[in-house]
Amino acid sequence: MRAWSLRARLVTAVLGLAALGLVLSNVIGIALLRDNLMDRVDGQLQQLGKVATVKSIKALTRVPITLNDVLAKRVAAAQRIMVYNRDGSLQSSSSAYDDQPHPVIGPIEVGVNVTVPGSSGPSWRIRAAELPDGDILVFAQSLAELEATQTSAIAIAAAVSAAVLLLLGLGADAVVRLGLRPLTRMEATAGHIARGDFARRVPAHDPHTEPGRLAAAMNVMLDRLQSEIAARTDSEARMRRFLADASHELRTPLTSVRGFAELHRRGGDAAEAMRRIEDAAARMGVLVNDLLTLAQLDEERPLDRHPVDLLEVAADTIRDARVRVPERQVRLAGLDGGLAPVTVVGDEARLRQVAANLIGNALAHTPPEASVTVRVGGAGGLAVLEVADTGPGVPPEHVPHLFDRLYRVGQGRSRADGGAGLGLAIVAAIVRAHGGRVELDTAPGEGATFRVLLPGSEVTPSSL
Repeated sequence: MRAWSLRARLVTAVLGLAALGLVLSNVIGIALLRDNLMDRVDGQLQQLGKVATVKSIKALTRVPITLNDVLAKRVAAAQRIMVYNRDGSLQSSSSAYDDQPHPVIGPIEVGVNVTVPGSSGPSWRIRAAELPDGDILVFAQSLAELEATQTSAIAIAAAVSAAVLLLLGLGADAVVRLGLRPLTRMEATAGHIARGDFARRVPAHDPHTEPGRLAAAMNVMLDRLQSEIAARTDSEARMRRFLADASHELRTPLTSVRGFAELHRRGGDAAEAMRRIEDAAARMGVLVNDLLTLAQLDEERPLDRHPVDLLEVAADTIRDARVRVPERQVRLAGLDGGLAPVTVVGDEARLRQVAANLIGNALAHTPPEASVTVRVGGAGGLAVLEVADTGPGVPPEHVPHLFDRLYRVGQGRSRADGGAGLGLAIVAAIVRAHGGRVELDTAPGEGATFRVLLPGSEVTPSSL
């Protein structure tokens, strides 16, 4: 069975309540009308008993009817005056037409208005009074006019109620349709969204109404849903790109290992082959370690936090860099000119990896004559570690993606120009795990400055 629509249910409910109200009002109204008409009949019977004398009534019941037969029959069918003996037998009647409808009177109660059935047709209303001689005088009034009036009132009430219900149904349908128009529009919008059109929005309505508030809530929900879907799509695209790049980065050294192993098997220079195999294995080890580091950071494992001096971290990293590339100029400076220890609470091994990756990135992507300056200090309650170079800078189109995993500015995939593209991604992940952020200031031809901002700095005067 098909379920009714909301509009049909609302219209049906309105019509049901209206029909119930009309039926109750009509029943009560017709009952009150009948009581009013019956009170009039009772008043007429009571008045007739007051104004009539016993002598004249008895004379009336004995006088032969001389009126026109048609008029006499009509009077007899509407009103009668009868006198009963003490034993209840009819003594005389004001009508000589016994074939006309007349009241069927049983036991008579004096002074009480009673409704009795008629010999045929409508009921009669009677009132009895006791005469001085003991006889019973009965006044009878036919209820034919009352019942005809009641029947007409019922027919009129039924017709009027039907017309009212019809008009009310049409009006209710129009009003409900108009009131549900915002919901109908929302339904159409939801249909478009279900078919994949996530840019659709529910038309705005008065925010002081229920449909208006519902539309506003739906639009907020759709905005969040669209953002989540876009973020998920972007994440999936980045994951596919990451897997493809990681596979390529691992395939390159694996190909080298396979090639040099084949060369060694065929009797080539064993020492050279083993050296190349070791180099390829080392490159794979670095890449795997970087990927493992990112995976651990993604899992948000607890860091080994304790006070760490960023100045000491920077100085040790610079010494290591000078040992690896003694021909390059790498110097240490204070953020505001003077050197001072800067203490933060963090994971020392991870923070050393941040400094090493930033300095290594600067050395790898700048020409030999470019200098690298590492600055340490505090600003605005934050610890600052800056690595600035005087190289060519980063092209603007690459800046938004510079901290993406396996992203490299160079178009080629050779590791000779700077690695697999995981260093800056690791830096961003470690700094984010410490509750900080990484900023980049760069312009073509003006070098690049990577700035790490960490919370909870404590700057003390230098003893140097």
